[in-house]
Amino acid sequence: MNQFKYYSISAAILIAILVSAPLKAQQERTAGEVTLSFTTVTANGNYAPKHVLAVWVEDESGFVKSRLVRANNRKQYLYTWIAASNYNEVDAVTGSTISSHQTHTVVWDCTDLEDAEVPDGIYTIHIEFTEKHAQGPLYAINFIKGGEEQHLTPLDQDNFKDIQLDFIPETTGIEFQKLENELLIFPNPGNGFFTIDKFPVETERISIMDHSGKTIRTWYQDELIYSESLQLDLRDLSSGIYMLSLNVKGQSISRKLIKN
Repeated sequence: MNQFKYYSISAAILIAILVSAPLKAQQERTAGEVTLSFTTVTANGNYAPKHVLAVWVEDESGFVKSRLVRANNRKQYLYTWIAASNYNEVDAVTGSTISSHQTHTVVWDCTDLEDAEVPDGIYTIHIEFTEKHAQGPLYAINFIKGGEEQHLTPLDQDNFKDIQLDFIPETTGIEFQKLENELLIFPNPGNGFFTIDKFPVETERISIMDHSGKTIRTWYQDELIYSESLQLDLRDLSSGIYMLSLNVKGQSISRKLIKN
């Protein structure tokens, strides 16, 4: 009898949690943006490296929105995406079959199919691709939408690597915009000594890219000395145009550098 009561109480508590959680989520709708980047790796299907690809968002109730559907003529083989979305491509980036495996960056503004801000809570972004007329590789990553930032870098998988997810609440976005607007670099053009003024203390990495986009110099957080300004010595580089990129709290601030 006591055992029966125990399970009854547990069930009642569980029901209360399940009922109250959606109600709370309806009250809290933090504006923000999610950025997911990943690189696909072949599964050696019949048509490899050609493949079709879908990326979509789900919540605890199911499908929310598609974000990327590259499969104009072969989307019927994206079985998991079809089961979730019923072919819904509203607001998604669409296109033809992809000819080779590559890195993708997908952005979601945290709105639903009616462009309304979705409630705070747990969300899952799903990725599916196939190189054959059959089910292909799947991947899913969960994150919490709310007032706190999320920066996730899961381990590489067999068919998905370099995975990174960043959720930035709108309030953080406003703060980041302020950092970006205040940052100054001088002299520019310069002879190789460049000073970064209003240097963000949250900077995690600094990179220098050449005109082709190749990274030629990188400094990580433990190598940086934080102060109001930071001086970079690039006198060993050839004259030309370079790109400076600061990774700040999962986002990038970029500036063009001209070395005389």
